[in-house]
Amino acid sequence: MTHHPLRDYGLLAILTVLWGSAFALIKIAVETFSPVSMTAARVLLAAVLLYAIARFAGQRLPGLGTREGRVTWCHFLAVGTLGNGLPFTLVAWGEATVSSSLAAILIGVMPVFTAALARLTGIEPRIGWRRICGICLGLAALVVLMGPAALAGLGNGAVLAQLAVAGAAVSYAANAVYTKHLTLRMPILTLAAGNLIASAAIMVPLAFIMESPLQLRPDMDALAAVIVLGIFQTALAAIVYFRLLVSAGPTFASMINYLIPAFGAVVGIAWLGEVLGWGEVVALGLILAAIALVRNPAPDRR
Repeated sequence: MTHHPLRDYGLLAILTVLWGSAFALIKIAVETFSPVSMTAARVLLAAVLLYAIARFAGQRLPGLGTREGRVTWCHFLAVGTLGNGLPFTLVAWGEATVSSSLAAILIGVMPVFTAALARLTGIEPRIGWRRICGICLGLAALVVLMGPAALAGLGNGAVLAQLAVAGAAVSYAANAVYTKHLTLRMPILTLAAGNLIASAAIMVPLAFIMESPLQLRPDMDALAAVIVLGIFQTALAAIVYFRLLVSAGPTFASMINYLIPAFGAVVGIAWLGEVLGWGEVVALGLILAAIALVRNPAPDRR
């Protein structure tokens, strides 16, 4: 796929809005949905929708009758685990102990792991000083946005919880690099549909094992929130994310971890009337500079 910087920035902006707004919808959904059942319903709806779209577009998912088909579904299961099941669980477990601000900063190290893994696997052979500076600027922006006090909890008695959230960042990074390999040899719709079907195959049985989803009586607001999450924040976001991976690479796509907290701050200012402080302004400037550096690495002068 040809690189188009403006399109890449547009895809990143769409993904920021979709994933940044998901937190409010999740908050509404879990009022009457249990967490695992909510996630299972969300990925199941997205899987059905993406499968229908893929079939309408003339794309077929591989069958299990051939060795190649079984290998492909193993890839789908790996992506579904690394990108959904494992990090969702680690973050939820970690945030039971650590603050959301510290969790956001710990998740923010994902671009560091992504760049390292992309370099080790040969997807992005050269990182360059501009990308390194961009990643460091993004991390600095998170600290400014969340407040330096959020770092005060590092190294306290909640070390395992902190490691769990950092482990989720590693899982997301591994998923970005792993998925980039898959996007090189299969259509985006096929990958998105297979990923969500595999995620549903994991989360739906898990919901029945851990909870009693058929006994839930969600209210209309929670039901509407789950439907919106499944259609937009999961199905549409998967297509946008994989297209961004193909076009700009995993390191640039991982910059979404810096934009989501900034988007949350902007929503609070615009929607809830919160006051814009100097910290938000500085953080937003650092994030925009970081993204520009990561998207436009220094040219090869060899």
